[in-house]
Amino acid sequence: DALAVACKGNVIIMSPNVDYVPEPFIFEEEDMCCRADGRFGVVDCFQWPQMHERQYEYSVCIPRKGSIPTLHSAWYTPTIDDFVIPTGSRFAVGTLHATKVTAFSGALQTLRSRRHTLRDRPVGQDVLRVLIRLAEHEVMRLQHHPLPFRDLIVFVAQLQRKLLDIHALLDYIEFVHPLLRNPPSRPPSVNGIWMGCFTKSTEVCEALYFAGVPVWLVRSEAYISPTMNVVHSVRLTCPDDIVRAMYTENGVAKPFPSIWRGPSNVLRHYHTRSGYEGTLADAPEPLPIAYPSASRPSSSSGKQPSKRQSRTARERASAGPSRVSPSAGQSKWEEPNLLDMPKPHILFATAWREADTDSQRIKSGVVDPGYRFPKPTLFVNVSTPERKKTYLLNWLSARPLWISQVDIRPPSKFPSPQMWRDFLNTIDTDPLPSTKTASTKLAVRDILGEAIINSAQGSVGAPQEITWRGMQGISSLSDPPLSFMRSLLWELYELNFRYELYALDRALVPDRWTASDEERLTRQGLLYGIFPGASGLVMWSESLPCHPRELGLCATDMPTSLPYFRNFCQLLSAWPGAPARLQSPIELKGRDDTEVYKVFSLACHFYVQTAFDFLGRQPSLPRIFQFV
Repeated sequence: DALAVACKGNVIIMSPNVDYVPEPFIFEEEDMCCRADGRFGVVDCFQWPQMHERQYEYSVCIPRKGSIPTLHSAWYTPTIDDFVIPTGSRFAVGTLHATKVTAFSGALQTLRSRRHTLRDRPVGQDVLRVLIRLAEHEVMRLQHHPLPFRDLIVFVAQLQRKLLDIHALLDYIEFVHPLLRNPPSRPPSVNGIWMGCFTKSTEVCEALYFAGVPVWLVRSEAYISPTMNVVHSVRLTCPDDIVRAMYTENGVAKPFPSIWRGPSNVLRHYHTRSGYEGTLADAPEPLPIAYPSASRPSSSSGKQPSKRQSRTARERASAGPSRVSPSAGQSKWEEPNLLDMPKPHILFATAWREADTDSQRIKSGVVDPGYRFPKPTLFVNVSTPERKKTYLLNWLSARPLWISQVDIRPPSKFPSPQMWRDFLNTIDTDPLPSTKTASTKLAVRDILGEAIINSAQGSVGAPQEITWRGMQGISSLSDPPLSFMRSLLWELYELNFRYELYALDRALVPDRWTASDEERLTRQGLLYGIFPGASGLVMWSESLPCHPRELGLCATDMPTSLPYFRNFCQLLSAWPGAPARLQSPIELKGRDDTEVYKVFSLACHFYVQTAFDFLGRQPSLPRIFQFV
């Protein structure tokens, strides 16, 4: 018997336990692309019923919109009012408002608590563990990482899918799976909160019917019994609250790309749940506030586009920093001993002095040798105070957007020191002549992008005072305060070190990053555990360190730095050629830290030598932060 029956072409759709039939978006091949709210429209299993798939059977328990009060944040769509942009930013790059992040954290904690009560159930525990860790990562990103609003929309929706997936799996474990294993003699009342599913299998339909799951059987007319008892013949129910429009900014459509095309099947479920880091967003428009629009001509100002150099010339210019020559000595990398420069960590500095820099060791093509962030010495090796001011203004203008890009969608090549110098010195947007210098500047533009190049115009449109990571009232960048310069250079050293370590790890043990979500999260957690704070590799808007315990590897006392060094050693222990000692536990025995220092020194020597071998240059080393 059927409680409700509807037709779709020559197909009959019926349900034994609900009195309506949803429009089936399951037959045709559909493009999967994020809509204006970051979700996937009517082909999104978190918004509308899809085909039953054994691998994702728990999807039938996805809650319908607004049905769970403790999950209200899972259906919220961010507005520009929820987007917090730091004061003085030239770009619409920011984070989600703290109250929204708190709501997501609270929803996740509620799900964690419920999982604890079901920890002894025999199914779904591994998947739950991974889903919760993925959700934790998404919360951390929304809280700490600089994002354009277009990215923010996508990552909020991505987190919401994780929360709904966790809730669905918990319901499946608690209610549905026991009834599937031991069906009752009479079907329970249908759970109207659950999304349910379509199926072409009568066996699946019956099993879900006896588990209280909303289910719709899809059959061709030839298979329908003429004696079937139909309670309600109904019209198809169409979605009226699912966003199908494309994303727009300032009235201009900026659609997200399609990530997959096909009918409702296991691949649609898979792609709905996949992470899409770095593939969806364009660079944001510069902010009009505080910076006069006349300071920079836009692409619509009537200027002709820049004349492009040959591809060969640009690739040659962007080849990265030159490698060490056989005759080069250690002085090639010697850095100026100035008050501005933060001192390197002694163990890393010693390891670099003792490293073998023979060019025969260099393994080209494995890790890009460019600098992820400007080489700090560029800011002290300047000829005039006005040049220093230009360098600082250009970097501070580009900093939020560039940090976001390196973290979310890094370029395939990074700039050499000369390319960073060209950028910091201001790249003209007028058409460039066909010269070697012009080729280098065009290569910089290819890497950094038009938006960042167009923002960096030195003192044109600059604010009267600079606010940076809690430092306020910085009025002179031609002669900036010593504490500001030390802190800014320390941040650049630290960012370069963090992202070089990340790049090396991904290149040397790629399987740890690609084998599975759980393996990737474990490796990522180990990498993040090398650094203090909760923002992973990113340093952006948070205040500068104010206590020695916030210095991680560079803390001056061994008990404080030990947990970070342990993680550092554990990370390196998986690299090819790692000393066996790094695989052993590192313990501090009383007040005698001699053996611990030996292990740390061994780890630093191994890291610095390996980094040189693959970068072909001095790696960025951790620096000592000097408190004001």
